[in-house]
Amino acid sequence: MPAGVHRLVERFLGWVAGAGVVVLGMAIVLTVADIIARALLGRSLSGLVDITQLCVMVMAFWAIPYTFMRGGHVGITAATDWLPPRGRALLDALAAIAGAALVALIGIYGYEQAVMALRYGDSSQTIGIPMIWYWGALLSGCALSLLATVVIAAGRLATIVRGPHAQ
Repeated sequence: MPAGVHRLVERFLGWVAGAGVVVLGMAIVLTVADIIARALLGRSLSGLVDITQLCVMVMAFWAIPYTFMRGGHVGITAATDWLPPRGRALLDALAAIAGAALVALIGIYGYEQAVMALRYGDSSQTIGIPMIWYWGALLSGCALSLLATVVIAAGRLATIVRGPHAQ
């Protein structure tokens, strides 16, 4: 896989993660506004829990793919440090393939639940946000995570074929 593709996908996923952080920032601003409204007006913002939950879902599922691309997840390398670069690349590729399978399964099962929520018209308890929005965050995050893990696996497999220092 050309390094340019990896960088392009990483940059795109960085923008998506940034958008997720902006969405979380909106939840923070609304939470602070709610605290101020309670203190000054004796009233709270209706539906803040629904909104905050949606914002956290968006942020989490949009940030996970970028974390994959940057290798920001927790890893234990003590067991693999002794391996040659191609051996580590093979394990990294296998881990990325396993990750791709996992997010694909989550996406498939999530899609089934999203269809059901859409069919039944499910909505959040307080202000009636359609539950499909929550499922949309999960599904879009799964699709982006699948992209990230496939790109990582392809890059690591290319390292195995070409060697760790080939460009």
